[in-house]
Amino acid sequence: MTADPDPLALYGTDEPLPERQLLTAGPLTAILEDGNLRTISFAGVEVVRAINYLARDASWGTYKPELLDIRISEESLSFDLRYDGLCAGPQGRFGYRMRIRGDASGELTLEADGVALTDFPTNRTGFVVLHPSDVAGKRLIIRHSDGGIEETTFPKLVSPDQPAFDIAALTHEPVPGMVCTVAMEGDAFEMEDQRNWTDASFKTYIRPLSKPRPYIIDKGSKDIQRITVSVRTEMSAPERAVGNTATLTVGKPAGHMPSIAVFLDPDELPAASAGAPLLGRIPEIILRFDSARGHDRRVLEQAADLARTLGARLAIEAIADTVDPRAEAASVADAIRLAGVKLSALLVSPRREFKTRPSNNLPAGERPAGELVDAFKATGIDCPIGAGTPSLFTEFNRNPPKGSADFVFFGNSAIVHAADEQSVMETLNVYPTVMETARHLCAGKAIWLGPCTIGMRHNPYGEKVAANPTLSRVPAAGADPRQEALFGAAFAVGVAAQAARAAIDRLILAAPTGSFGLLNEAGSRRPLQAVHAELAAASGAERYETSVDHPGLAAIGFRVGKNIRVLVANLTALPIEIAPPPDAKKLLGVAGGNARLANSCLTGHSLGPYCSAVLEIGRTA
Repeated sequence: MTADPDPLALYGTDEPLPERQLLTAGPLTAILEDGNLRTISFAGVEVVRAINYLARDASWGTYKPELLDIRISEESLSFDLRYDGLCAGPQGRFGYRMRIRGDASGELTLEADGVALTDFPTNRTGFVVLHPSDVAGKRLIIRHSDGGIEETTFPKLVSPDQPAFDIAALTHEPVPGMVCTVAMEGDAFEMEDQRNWTDASFKTYIRPLSKPRPYIIDKGSKDIQRITVSVRTEMSAPERAVGNTATLTVGKPAGHMPSIAVFLDPDELPAASAGAPLLGRIPEIILRFDSARGHDRRVLEQAADLARTLGARLAIEAIADTVDPRAEAASVADAIRLAGVKLSALLVSPRREFKTRPSNNLPAGERPAGELVDAFKATGIDCPIGAGTPSLFTEFNRNPPKGSADFVFFGNSAIVHAADEQSVMETLNVYPTVMETARHLCAGKAIWLGPCTIGMRHNPYGEKVAANPTLSRVPAAGADPRQEALFGAAFAVGVAAQAARAAIDRLILAAPTGSFGLLNEAGSRRPLQAVHAELAAASGAERYETSVDHPGLAAIGFRVGKNIRVLVANLTALPIEIAPPPDAKKLLGVAGGNARLANSCLTGHSLGPYCSAVLEIGRTA
């Protein structure tokens, strides 16, 4: 008998996973988790990704409700769930009574009867409905609050702004012959394209953002809301089961692997220098340089010393006010010359990008990033110069850089809205559309992707990232425990697989040390370091097409000498048996810095939960 996986090894935390229960009413199924529903399906077809009832405080923090008096009644053709919820914190208290009913006919109803137990300041309190991202481009019918009907489609490319307003009901066709309508009561709803944050969903939420926020629900005030899902189908859709065996296929050459870089804040320079012998191969360092924080030529000299120690190129990300481009470019260029460093690239990051702003908006008195790029080029700095955002793709999508930049860049975080394992891994499915949108916005430009991390480097939507002192699963946190664990390494493989297929020029997945580091606070290697070292060694190598017939696996193929290597990761909590190509030679564990972790990943060709491995294939040159 195989021992259960160690949660600390898998997730970096022993916080219990949320309990899940499958609710069934004939062909209607839903997963109950923390009082909310996810993966709502009919006849095996997902019709709604999730329906959540939540309360957000005045800083967009999400309350974790206390659920009381939970009662579930299930019969073969129906289910009924009732409970009381309490959201309590320093800002106030809000209680609600929830009833959820499902019927085999395809009707699902959620009713919330809420009341403010104190004055309750909030940015949003109520239902949120998520449609799966794979409805992109499909027909959508919107019923507005006045009864008017609008026929449109879900956006194909990622929409920078809300694609739908004043919503009373949404109707779409999950598969041909099946129609799903979601009706919403309690206030006007509107939709945002959550793919902006790499969430794999379109989110329809209560209370339009055009209304003032935060707002206060007065003590004693009631708030009653209802969601009704109705599914009608003309045909019987078969159940689609996913097994635990995957076939891996390696095809023809397909371009080259992205070059790998790490990001480095000057505050981490001492720790990075001390840990240099354990970092493995680092092709390039991208140093954040901000004169407002006192960064000068000495910081550049220290970073150059680290780069020489690692045999890495040195690029800098210049944080600029973009008020006087010529003077700002000259100041940075002078520091570079005084330090005597040769840069591999210069990334222009306007300071305004640290906070979100509306689309096509340039703050008064500031200049476009393209003018700063031109000013840097005029200084004679001899390296590629890029423009982008130090924040997330959201900000890039709303205000893409224009002008003569040699490349563009942006990053992503996987826990802006949700921090459970399923939601984090689902973000990987959105990367192809994110990259397609970026290329549409900046046609012909090379793309530098990253940092792409689980946690948030900073928070454009609030004063700071969420606190996470116990290293739990917390949305919008800077420190996420899975950075320490096998999960974090597998997630990085998933990002790299998507980036490679999208022909990304640079990929940034980690820092040397710190919350996003290849090394932990004790200076030891995290599992991510082993994956990162494999990707770094493959920088620029000939890439090979790879395909797997299991959604829980990510794989990337590349040439090393006369052989092809495939870096593969299990993105799930269950082991997956891999059927390798006939010319496979060996399967090597690379998941962690010690043999116990690496060896525990592999039993024959079975890849353990959230484990990563390298498959070596013999093939003539």
